[in-house]
Amino acid sequence: MSTGKLTFKTKLGYGMGDIYGGGATTIISMYYLYFLTDVLLINPVLAGTAFLISKIWDALTDPFMGIISDNTRTRFGRRRPYFLAGIVLIFVSFVLMWAPVPIQREGLKFLYVLIAYLFFSTVFTIVWVPYNSIAAELSSDYDERTRLSTYRMIFSNISGILAGTIAKDVFVDMMFGDDKATGFFVMSIAFGLFFALPYIATFLFCKEPPEAMLAPKKKIGSLKIFFHDYLVEPLKLRPFRFVVMMYLFGFMAQDAVMAMAIYFLTYSLGISSMMTLLVPVYLCMLIAIPVVERISLKIGKRLTYMGSCILWIISFFLVPLISKDQVMTIYLFGALFGTAAAGIQVMVFAIFPDIPDADELFSGRRREGLFSGIFAFLRKTGGALVMFFVGNSIHWAGYKPPVETHVDGVLKSIPQQQTPEFQLILMLMFILIPCIFILIAFLSCYRYPLTKECHARLIDFLKARQKGEDSDRIKAEESNLKSMLG
Repeated sequence: MSTGKLTFKTKLGYGMGDIYGGGATTIISMYYLYFLTDVLLINPVLAGTAFLISKIWDALTDPFMGIISDNTRTRFGRRRPYFLAGIVLIFVSFVLMWAPVPIQREGLKFLYVLIAYLFFSTVFTIVWVPYNSIAAELSSDYDERTRLSTYRMIFSNISGILAGTIAKDVFVDMMFGDDKATGFFVMSIAFGLFFALPYIATFLFCKEPPEAMLAPKKKIGSLKIFFHDYLVEPLKLRPFRFVVMMYLFGFMAQDAVMAMAIYFLTYSLGISSMMTLLVPVYLCMLIAIPVVERISLKIGKRLTYMGSCILWIISFFLVPLISKDQVMTIYLFGALFGTAAAGIQVMVFAIFPDIPDADELFSGRRREGLFSGIFAFLRKTGGALVMFFVGNSIHWAGYKPPVETHVDGVLKSIPQQQTPEFQLILMLMFILIPCIFILIAFLSCYRYPLTKECHARLIDFLKARQKGEDSDRIKAEESNLKSMLG
């Protein structure tokens, strides 16, 4: 594992890997529920259920993929072969999700959507778990990991800008305004290539250190042993529990905003273009990312994350003031929200690579893939729970889906006028749900124990233990660290 500066090519290759994660999750969180309810005309409850069912599958595949990744031994390393495989799999799985379904029966449409989403989710696991694992192996330096996270978030948010603004506004509304199904399908082809091809650079430039291949392979054993060793035991690690909460609720808050934004803009504000909100959000995220990095290098990752949570909550005080005629208020909200989201994203991915170091203190093993697998499961589970909850909530609130009717001999979906009660409930959901999630994330970060100073002590101890040192000072340091991080 490198302790010095990483090359620009390595940072570039690693950053480009999250074009897929940032863009695909943006499109899915913003438009997939809308695609299912307003284009395929699937009941919102069924649409949300498809997301929820897929997580039962992910509960097994994500941690299992972490173990597979840790146990892989090839001439390309442990993680890189999956980047190579992802180049084709990413494209195919993303396109299948948005393919026009020539089926009228709702039950069969639901079955196709479920299978397609399960396939996409599995591919995401195959690629994203090794990708997230390799960050901890590229460098053990506390600040260098923050810089890696900065590169990652820059590419992630550039992808998010393009995905959030172009996916619907250009491919659907502008190019295929009368045929949304075709528009979404063409969009999936273009973005499928955009997400897949960067993994060529990730494969070529992100090379694992040779010592990573020397780690002993791990046996899975019985289901009981698997559940204990690869799910229960990692969560006993105190820093990991808090990072899990910071990650899960921080990103659930963002998913909730993105899932409800299209309904809020369309039906509460009468704004059809998502660019009105997304342009200030993502532009400010890009501007804020290097600023967040500099701030964190001075005050630490923990305080930077907490400050971002506070800014997030402040931004949502502006939501009741937003109207179609007050565009500047939308821009101001977008700017504050984007800055806060940038801080949360950069910090959580900068903090995560420190977790395997804490785990090595207790287990004596390097299990980056295991923790990455749990992270992948939580990321998708949180997003699916949000989609399930939002889908059911808008149905309960009285959402009226579009009605299919013939216009000039062409079958079109015509949006219905929503009731004032629905619009009010939607606005309250748009404010309260994300802010509650962020408050939980803030409190979790407040209790996070692995500070920069503590991590420096941890790295020094691990190096001493690897050299075989066994002095009273080393034993005392081990006891102190375990007390802090256990």
